[in-house]
Amino acid sequence: MAERPPPRPEDISVVVQGPVTGRPDAPHEERHTLRALESVRRHLPGAEIVLSTWAGSDVSGLPFDRLVESDDPGTFRCDADSRPGFQAFYNANRQIVSSRNGLRQAARPYAMKLRSDMVLSGTGFLRFFGRYPVRAAEWRVLEERVVTADWFSRSVRRRVAYPFHPSDWFHFGLRGDVLRLWDIPLADEEMVRWYDHHPRPEGDADWWLTHRYTVEQHNWLAFLRGYGPVPFAHKTDAGPEARRLSELTIANNLVVAEVQALNIEFLKYPMQLAHWAALYTHGEWQRLYRDCCDPAFRPAPDARLAWKRGYDRWLAGAHLALLSPRSSPALRALSAGAESRFPGAFRAAKRAYVSGLAALGRRPGS
Repeated sequence: MAERPPPRPEDISVVVQGPVTGRPDAPHEERHTLRALESVRRHLPGAEIVLSTWAGSDVSGLPFDRLVESDDPGTFRCDADSRPGFQAFYNANRQIVSSRNGLRQAARPYAMKLRSDMVLSGTGFLRFFGRYPVRAAEWRVLEERVVTADWFSRSVRRRVAYPFHPSDWFHFGLRGDVLRLWDIPLADEEMVRWYDHHPRPEGDADWWLTHRYTVEQHNWLAFLRGYGPVPFAHKTDAGPEARRLSELTIANNLVVAEVQALNIEFLKYPMQLAHWAALYTHGEWQRLYRDCCDPAFRPAPDARLAWKRGYDRWLAGAHLALLSPRSSPALRALSAGAESRFPGAFRAAKRAYVSGLAALGRRPGS
């Protein structure tokens, strides 16, 4: 099959969605939304830029073609931790409203959904669109696969499995397909505060949070359940059928690729090693594509996957104890005890761990 040419910039609408970050008088490096818009102009000359943000935002000096202003739907608290000052928020509805309303106003045949705190560093994402043409009959929902990022597309083949968890930070594909991903029901407070009134499943590592599904899971499930039933009780419900459906729907409707290859960068959130290790690699997604869609396909070698599996098997426990002690009450007590008894050694060990391994998490494969 002949490879078709990639979409032209003039055929693409880029929806930059979210709050306007960075005041007009702030230094340029702090003006994330301005930098996002400038990066689209630089790398996709001729593309339509739609800025979809909140009514009343200061958009002075921002380069866009179309402005979509929505009322802020607000957020829900989702923290169950009793520590003073600790708060967590479930922002799914803000993302849904700004993405959906912006995509509805997009006028070109192809669309990108880009957060307002992300920038393009090139057009690598274009080479993944249309590259994997074979589809399975079951759960073929989108007209074409939509390209998405490895951040935060969690694999179900790690020590802690989160099915139905493809990234929702970046999408590129046919405008109608990208809109389908975001033309979904809003999250309700009952789901966000689920564990206020329901028993937690055994082994739930997120004991300080109340939501039934992560934001990524809510968005993907809300999309899928518009086309058929998806039995999935809670965020770590990782039985055989949940794993199968999770991998099938992701393989058959998305392409997952590393942010470096897509040429997108996040300005707000650095990648932590524990998070990076939990994510699909593009090579791992290629194996899903082979197993679910195209048995004749030959995946490329995948060194990143070997690193991630090694970390998951040999280092994840030490990481949780040293850097994320809130993951369990026992580890929290152990870490707090070690820090109080040996503060100097504890800080030195933590610095050594971070300096030795965090670079791998932030720049995989380097």
